[in-house]
Amino acid sequence: MGGSTWTAAVSGGAADAALGLVAALAGRPRATPSCVRPDLAGGGPGPALVYDQLERCRPGEGWGAMADGYLAASVRGTGRLGTTAPGLHAGLAGPAFAAWCLSRADPPDPSSGSSGRSESFEDETPRRAAALADGAHGVAWRDFDVIHGLAGTGALLLCRAGESPHAERSLRAVLTALVALCGERGGVPHWFTPAAAIRDDALRAHFPHGALNWGAAHGIAGPLALMALAGSAGVRVPGQDEALRRTAGRLLACRTEDAWGPGWPGITGLDGTPDPRPRSTASWCYGTPGVARSLWLAGTALDDASLRETAVRAVKAVHRRAAERRGAGPSPGLCHGLAGLLQITLRFAQDTGEAELRHAATDLTVRLARFREHGGNLAQDGPGFLSGAAGVLLALLAATTDNAPAWDRALLLA
Repeated sequence: MGGSTWTAAVSGGAADAALGLVAALAGRPRATPSCVRPDLAGGGPGPALVYDQLERCRPGEGWGAMADGYLAASVRGTGRLGTTAPGLHAGLAGPAFAAWCLSRADPPDPSSGSSGRSESFEDETPRRAAALADGAHGVAWRDFDVIHGLAGTGALLLCRAGESPHAERSLRAVLTALVALCGERGGVPHWFTPAAAIRDDALRAHFPHGALNWGAAHGIAGPLALMALAGSAGVRVPGQDEALRRTAGRLLACRTEDAWGPGWPGITGLDGTPDPRPRSTASWCYGTPGVARSLWLAGTALDDASLRETAVRAVKAVHRRAAERRGAGPSPGLCHGLAGLLQITLRFAQDTGEAELRHAATDLTVRLARFREHGGNLAQDGPGFLSGAAGVLLALLAATTDNAPAWDRALLLA
C-alpha cells in the first residue's frame, strides 16, 4: 500500500496553498455528532479518515478525537438505519474500513447492532461469493463491483487478511468467485450484464443484448485490481493469475488509441457499441486513469513490464490531452473529478519516480486549490469520501505530505 516510504510529490507554493485550503476547510477540532450516516461514500467514515490524516500530519491538536468521534457515530448509524448491506461504499464494510485505517481497537460489530444477527459481514461474504461463482452466465455489476459488490468487500478483507485467518478465508472465497467470473462462454465473459439486470432504463434500451462495464468503480477493472493486489500480497487461489491475464487482455483489446496514447470506454455493448451518454474519461470511476491503475497493478502482480508500460502511457496521455479533450468533469471529487485523477497520478508518480507525473500532480493540486477562487465549491457534492469534500482533502494531503495514503485501498489503487 505504498508502505512507509511515501514522499510528497508537491512542494513549494503549490503545497502551501493546498495546505492552507485544507486548514480553512477543516477548521478547528470540535465536538462530533453522536450518530451519522454509516456509508463510506457520503457518511461519517469519510470525515473520520480526513481527521485521522490530520492527526498524523499535526499530532496533538485534537484531530484524533474527532476521527474517533466520527467513527463511533458511524457505527451507531448502522444500528439506527438498520443497515445490513455488506458493501464497502454503501454498507457495513465502510465503518470497518475506517476503523482499520485509524488503527483503533475494533469497533462494535455493526452487523450485530443493525440486523440482530450474530454473524458479521465476513461470514456473509463467502455465501455471496459462492452464489456468484455458481450463478448464471451474466450478472448485475453491483454484485461484483467496488461500490456495492464483492470487489469492494474484498478490499477490506485484504486489509485484514494478515491479521485474521477468518478474513483471509473470506478473501479467498471472494477471489475464487472473481476468478470464476472472469471465465467465458462463447467468447462472452461471465461478468457481462444482461439487459434485464441493467437498472437504467435508457442504458437498458441502448444495450438490449447486455453490456460490458470496463470501469474501476462498477466494472471489471475493480475486480482486476483486487486480484492483482491480493496476488502481490501473496494471497492466491487456483486460476487467479490466468484470470488476471485474461481480463487484462480484454482491457487491452477494447482500448482506443489517439495521438496522445491509449484510452478506454466506460460501458460498451457486447459488439463494442459505446455508451451514448457522455462520461468523464479522466476519472477514477469510469475513465482511463482508473483502468490504467488496474493494469499497472496487474502488471506488477504478473511481473509483466508491457502491462505496466501501457498503464504509464495511458495516464500520461490523460495529462497530455488538451483540457477540452481530457474529459475531466466539473466535480472536484474522488469518484469522477479532479481529486480522483490527482490520487491516481500521485500513485503513478510514487511508483515510477517520473518528473512528468510529479509535474502533472502539481498542476492538479493547483487547480483544486484554486477551485473556490473560480466560484467552485469543494463540498458541492456533500462532505463525504467518494464525491464530496472529504475525498478532496484526503487527496490534497496525500499530494503535499509524507503520510502514506492507506485510505485509497477503498479505491483499490494500492
